[in-house]
Formats: sequence, C-alpha cells, structure tokens
Amino acid sequence: MPGAYKQLNNRGLLDLSARGAALVDIRREEEWRLTGVIEGSYLLTFFAADGSSDPQAWLHQLSRLCSDEQPLVMICRSGYRTSLICDFLIEINPEREIYNLTEGILSWLAAGLPVIALDDVSETFLSLGRKIS
Repeated sequence: MPGAYKQLNNRGLLDLSARGAALVDIRREEEWRLTGVIEGSYLLTFFAADGSSDPQAWLHQLSRLCSDEQPLVMICRSGYRTSLICDFLIEINPEREIYNLTEGILSWLAAGLPVIALDDVSETFLSLGRKIS
C-alpha cells in the first residue's frame, strides 16, 4: 500500500532478507556492541546519543548503500526510533517498500535468533555504514 510502511516480525525479516531487502540498523555503535547485529545489516546511525540527527546526510549515505527499488527493513532497539524514521522515509518516497522490525533487536534476541558480535570491527568500518556479514 503506497503511503504507509508495514510492521514486520522476525519471520518476515528472514523472508525479506532472503529476497534481497536492505536491512538498516540505525542504532549507535555502543548499542551494536552491546547486543550484536543481524547478519547482512547495514550499520547506519540516525540519532546521536543526544537525540540530534542529520537526515539529509543520513539519506545520502543510505542512497549509497542500497537502491530505491530494494525493500527497506529498519532496525533499532525496540522499534520506536525506526517507526519515526519510517514515517520520515514514507513522506519522502510514498511508493518505497519500507518495513519496521516490530520490537527491534530486542524481539530478535528474545527469539534466540543469531547476531554477529562487533568486538573486532574497526571504527572506520562502522563509520562507513558497511554491511556486516
């Protein structure tokens, strides 16, 4: 349905990931290190620790990581921050296929699904919004 994003559960994320969706984890580095990240995710922080953001710079980085045609799955800690970002993205491009991982990484972890630890990932790698696999 154009003009709205969809909520997605863990099973839906697995299905969309297999179909080539772009998984974008918008959390901060300390959050990634605390929980690990879902394999295949692009790490692209949206909100700084003080709550500030630079939406235009973030959009520019996003456009370098994935195409407008790819379904987009947004991931945060609990699904709240990504719901705000999904609203923002739909305003910009109502035709884009956008999903919010309901309850975020917390639901993924509660289900016992795998994550990749970031203990040995360099600062440079993280700052470039690279895909973790």
